[in-house]
Amino acid sequence: MPDRSPAFQSLVEEAIVGVYIVQDERFVYANPGLARMFGYTVDALLALPSVLMLVHEEDREAIRHQLQDRIEGRRETSTHAMRGRRATGEIVDAEVYSTRTMHGGRPAVAGTMIDVTERRRLERALEERERRYRDLVENASDVVFTCDLSGRITSLNLSGQRLTGYSWSEAAGQRLSALVVPEQREAAQALLDPAGTGVARADLEIRTRRGERLVLDVLCRLTSREGAPLEFQGIARDVTARKDAEQALRSLTIIDDLTQLYNRRGFLTLAERHLKLAVRRRRGVFLLFADLDGLKQINDRFGHLEGDRALRATAEILRRSFRSADIIARLGGDEFTVFPLEARDESGELLLQRLREQLDAYHAEHGERGYRLALSVGLARFEPDSSWSIDRLLEQADRALYDQKRRGQGAPRPPHVPPPGGPPTGGQDQEP
Repeated sequence: MPDRSPAFQSLVEEAIVGVYIVQDERFVYANPGLARMFGYTVDALLALPSVLMLVHEEDREAIRHQLQDRIEGRRETSTHAMRGRRATGEIVDAEVYSTRTMHGGRPAVAGTMIDVTERRRLERALEERERRYRDLVENASDVVFTCDLSGRITSLNLSGQRLTGYSWSEAAGQRLSALVVPEQREAAQALLDPAGTGVARADLEIRTRRGERLVLDVLCRLTSREGAPLEFQGIARDVTARKDAEQALRSLTIIDDLTQLYNRRGFLTLAERHLKLAVRRRRGVFLLFADLDGLKQINDRFGHLEGDRALRATAEILRRSFRSADIIARLGGDEFTVFPLEARDESGELLLQRLREQLDAYHAEHGERGYRLALSVGLARFEPDSSWSIDRLLEQADRALYDQKRRGQGAPRPPHVPPPGGPPTGGQDQEP
């Protein structure tokens, strides 16, 4: 190499990086570090007819131009990557820094070369892992998304785009809560709370671009870097069908098949909740207990199909007599109950009056079928400072019903089933 101080020459000779000088496409100097990198001796490198023999075939033309640019002065310095060939034929990845210099009074190129083969291998492995991760995310059947700390969507995979109906360009930058139905936006915002515990989960109902309403099971995780919140990562699954099935199952377990009113289980579940609400609001409420009078005689005289018809008619009369928000149930057999949710203190008699009016309206509309529907009714009142349960309230209403029956005052309309002698008016095969 050119004359340098002994200390400098020692530094170059012992360097772990390759150091070289090239002139006329041949090495005029190569240090041991360069020789080790390519698996040659120093003398073997200096004897090569062309430095391009160390360059990967696909990169040779580019490296030749790099050398010519330095020699001819078009560029003084250059930093670039290069693939080389070791003496064994293995590929070596290198980073090269080169500059124009003079050697023996003529232009030359001096440079250093660092072996980055292992680093490039790790980088390629990381790139491949990231590619596979992207493919996994993009092709996942679940919705995968990320949001910034303000709740705006920063990524949405293909499943999410297909499910919501929004393309990436339409979804990008939208707030996640904007996709959720209004009544659940507060719950959506709670999922994306930077001050939260880190992981949150909720069922959210969204409205798609197509106008569909879907229920998603959403799991969000707050990620951080060096202790500072970074972004939210989320995964969501369409559980609409499952929720519909659960609702149908709940309906089967709390709905009376014959009348489509609540059954005993449904009534007790809902009434208990509203009883607690009445206590909190310091409101008194009524409970109405009713028997369909003469059901046994109807069954004995006209058959059980007609008895079922009478029960369905009673259910319809109760629906017409009370608000849709009121809890109306068939407890079993001929027993019905109503829990009016907003009855005023003085409305007990008004409840019975509405029931009488609807019974009369029913008979005027449908006529008689050989019998007249009649109900015996008992009322019980719950006071908010009492400790009664819903079972106790039912017991009191039932007791009031039978007290009134004994006094002959319990039915809005006296029961009437004529003696045997012919089918009910209108025939047994007609619904009221």
